Amino acid sequence: MSQVTEVTTQASCCDDEFDPALLTVDAALERISATVTPITDIEVVPLRAALSRVLGQDLHSPVDVPNHTNSAMDGYALRFDDLGADRLTVIGTAWAGKAFTGVAATGQCVRIMTGAIMPEGTDTVVMQEQVERNGDTIRVAAGQKRGQHIRRAGEDLAQGSAALHTGQTLMPADLGLVASLGIGELPVLRKPRVAFFSNGDELRSIGEPLELGEVYDSNRYTLHGMLSRLGVAFNDLGVVPDDRDLIRDIFLRAANMADVVITSAGASVGDADYVKDVLGEIGEVRFWKIAMKPGRPLSFGRIGKTFFFGLPGNPVSVMVTFYQFV
Repeated sequence: MSQVTEVTTQASCCDDEFDPALLTVDAALERISATVTPITDIEVVPLRAALSRVLGQDLHSPVDVPNHTNSAMDGYALRFDDLGADRLTVIGTAWAGKAFTGVAATGQCVRIMTGAIMPEGTDTVVMQEQVERNGDTIRVAAGQKRGQHIRRAGEDLAQGSAALHTGQTLMPADLGLVASLGIGELPVLRKPRVAFFSNGDELRSIGEPLELGEVYDSNRYTLHGMLSRLGVAFNDLGVVPDDRDLIRDIFLRAANMADVVITSAGASVGDADYVKDVLGEIGEVRFWKIAMKPGRPLSFGRIGKTFFFGLPGNPVSVMVTFYQFV
C-alpha cells in the first residue's frame, strides 16, 4: 500500500513553506468522490472476453442448477423404504448423460454413477463402498438415511434466481458458472477511457538524443503500466512541450476521446507551466495543491464531462498520487 504523509509542520529550508490553506488528503478524496460519476454505458461481450470486467446487469439463471435431481456418488439408487429387505435386485445402470429409462419397483435398485439422473421410483443413493454385491443382488449396510447423496434440481440455483449481480467484477469462477447456464455473452460496463501525456520542454521520448538539461520521459511508461494493470482503455498522447496553444489543443483532443485525462509535470507554478491557466479557460479546476508529500502539486478538475488529474513530475510522486487518488 502506498505510504503518504500529510504535511503538518514547517517544511525544510529546501522546500516551499507549508500553506495551511492546502487541502488535506481526506478533503481531496471527498472532493473527487463528490465530482466523479460512475460509468453506466453497457456493452455485450463474448464470455471469454468478460474476465475482470464489471457486470452491467443482474444475471438470472434460465434453468435450474442442477437441471435434474441426480446422484452425488457412485453407488446404488433405491427406495429408502426397501432397506428393510435382506437383498435388493439390480435392474440396470444409470450413467451421467445417459439416464436409466425404466422404473424401479419395490425390492429393486439401479446402479448409478455420479451426476446421473435419479431413476423413477428411487429416492436415496447408497455409496458403493457400503454395498455388498453378489451377481444381480445387493446387500446394504445399516445406518443409511432417507434422501442421502442426492443433489436436488435447483439446489444450487433455482430457475429465475440471480446468479450474478450488477457491479460484480467477473472472476474465472464466474465465467465457469455462466458457461454452466449455457450463456455465451455477458452485459458489462464499458471500460473507462483514459488519455494521458507528459508536459515539459526538457522531456524527450526514448530513442531521441538528449541535449544539455534534457531528460527522458519515464512517467508515461509508469502510467502505461499502472493503467494496463487496471484493465482500462487508454491512449498515450506523448510529450507536449511548454506551449500554451499546444497544451490547449491536446487537452481539448484528450477530453473529446476520454473519460479521464491524466498529465504528469506542468502542474507547478513556474513561468512556463501553462496547464493551470489553460484548464481555467477551457474547464474547471477543483483543487491545485494538497497537503501531502510526496505529491503536493496534484490537481483535479474537469473539462466538460471529462475528469482531469494533473500529477506531479517527480516519478515517485506520480506513482503515489496515482494510487492514492486516481
